[in-house]
Amino acid sequence: MSVPCELYLVRAVPVATGPLRCRQRRHWVEAEAVAEAEQYLAEESELARRQADKTHSRNSAGFWLFLPFVWHLGTQPQKALSMMRHVWRNYEKRAFAKDELRPVSGTGQDSWGGIGQTLVDAMDTLWLMGFRKEFDRAAAWVEKSLSFAHDLNVNLFETTIRHLGGLLSAFALSGRPGLLAKAVDLGDRLIQAFPSIPAIPSPAPPAPAKGDTTTGWTDDVKKLLQQVGVPQNTLDTVLGKEVKTAPASLPSSDVNLKTGETKNLAGFVSLAEAYVPMEWKYLTALTGNCTYSRAQDQVLRTLNASLDLQNRGLGAILLRSDGSTFASPENRISLGSRGDSFYEYLLKDSLFAGEHADPLARTLWNSFRRKLPELLVEVDPQPAASRRKRRRSPKEEVPRGFAGSLGGWYESWREWPTPWLFVKELSASHTIPKMDHLICFLPGAIALEVLHEQKRNDRKSKVDLRLAHKLVETCVHTYWRTASDLAPEITRFNAFGLVDDLGSMHNILRPETIESLFVLWRTTKKQIYRNWGQRMLCAFYRSKTPFGFASLHNVNHPVKKRDDMPSFFVAETLKYLFLLFSDDAILPLDQFVLGTEAHPVPLLQTLRSSWPCELLTLPKAFAEVEQVPEESESEATEPSQPVLEPVPPSDTTTATPSSKAQESGRGRERF
Repeated sequence: MSVPCELYLVRAVPVATGPLRCRQRRHWVEAEAVAEAEQYLAEESELARRQADKTHSRNSAGFWLFLPFVWHLGTQPQKALSMMRHVWRNYEKRAFAKDELRPVSGTGQDSWGGIGQTLVDAMDTLWLMGFRKEFDRAAAWVEKSLSFAHDLNVNLFETTIRHLGGLLSAFALSGRPGLLAKAVDLGDRLIQAFPSIPAIPSPAPPAPAKGDTTTGWTDDVKKLLQQVGVPQNTLDTVLGKEVKTAPASLPSSDVNLKTGETKNLAGFVSLAEAYVPMEWKYLTALTGNCTYSRAQDQVLRTLNASLDLQNRGLGAILLRSDGSTFASPENRISLGSRGDSFYEYLLKDSLFAGEHADPLARTLWNSFRRKLPELLVEVDPQPAASRRKRRRSPKEEVPRGFAGSLGGWYESWREWPTPWLFVKELSASHTIPKMDHLICFLPGAIALEVLHEQKRNDRKSKVDLRLAHKLVETCVHTYWRTASDLAPEITRFNAFGLVDDLGSMHNILRPETIESLFVLWRTTKKQIYRNWGQRMLCAFYRSKTPFGFASLHNVNHPVKKRDDMPSFFVAETLKYLFLLFSDDAILPLDQFVLGTEAHPVPLLQTLRSSWPCELLTLPKAFAEVEQVPEESESEATEPSQPVLEPVPPSDTTTATPSSKAQESGRGRERF
């Protein structure tokens, strides 16, 4: 028996208290509150009747009492399937081939230029969930009707991870050569955003020519900050060393699909959007054109040479086209918007390419992990003195409520027995106590590294998994503290815990926390991650409209919905919700790796074709920093046979890279 998600919070408390009273304060309509209260009373009467029935044992009565929190696992994949079915039926009926479906008005909109963003983004989700007829209709439209020959400026990063990644993933799962042909066509257009590829630069950061100095206001700002004790390394990282002239060596943020004209519409390049290796290297493996992969290797070496990443580990998020730091008071070091996927791809490129991976990527990932503690802030809302005064309970009696076992209601900071872990941002002059929802990718990335190392019982892996658990614990509580059970876009924190950022209380159905829960479940098989995901699934389900699922203007006022459903809701959020509660064989992580838009592509080692490009070696100056000695590798178990076999490049495909792409070496920030 399953319980509707709508009862998940209402049943947990008396009628006049807790979430119901909170929602009444948030101006819920009176009729809805009365109906919910009546439903609560009816359900409680039914429970009382069952508990009084002598035919029910004491254990079964307890089961019925806590049924809202023990929503049967067998129903949860079906709930995710029903959510996807609801979205896709309305999309096909009301907005087919449009970029996005408006879930409130039931209309379509071409908010990204009319290139079928939601359709392309969702194809692999349809395939994994078993909607083969719907997939075939979408793929047929892509092969026959989708054209990229538009006089349209597109964002390089977003188009790469959504369209190029979506087409490549759909081809990998289905083997339809027409999808690969479209991916090659799009890749040849996007590669124009990359400058011509020169020789690999020197590993040392480039020194300014004689007479070149920092210019403008940054020189005065640096002097002032040095006087108050800001380290020179921090100033160089965030404000950079301005050089008067330097050739462009990073891709432009925007490119015209028809003319190939490139622009940096914002005046800078984001760290996250500069480096997207996985999609381009998979395209190289399928076509044999090394231009795509060389462009990514060049970008990584440019970033490392300019930002000294092998030593600093962290880089500013706003850059000039030559790779130097963009001088701006808004520049900072962040794992959130404009910075998240760069660090994510350092790891995933190494996992995807295996022995063919750029060795610099793994070096920079290790450097990032070494510097990560500098961004971590532990907040303990219970002062040590108060803890000493309070009687210590045995471990099994610690009042964790249901959040640690069955997923129940949110506990306040002072009721939670462990400190909290946040990820801060750094500017040139101060620490910013702000944590974007995008940062919640991090615990999943840490767990994914442990999963692929297959050394889950050694000392380092245990430390990594504890770190990932504490981070995702903070992320899920950004959901539970709101009236809607959905997290705001940005959360701030102080010495006592979470604080609302009044300008960023909206929710746009982001997937990062669910992604981390999914990877942690696959890595540890601890039920707590599914329990937390169960409650989040219910929260997303409550955002349902007659035509889809809507974003919220304010997570504490869930009645007011935006007429907006981003394509990553079907590409990522619903996919991760489905995979979290599904069998591992549906998408084995030892055979596939998911990009930052959750598009799965097979590992290069599983393909039957050889890597066509010369492997770049790692300069001696970039030798890996010694890691903590790892214990001997435990016996590995035989991996289960995957349901999805990676599809090798088709011999019959006629898609070849254009001569223009061969001659030039030129090719998210999420808001």
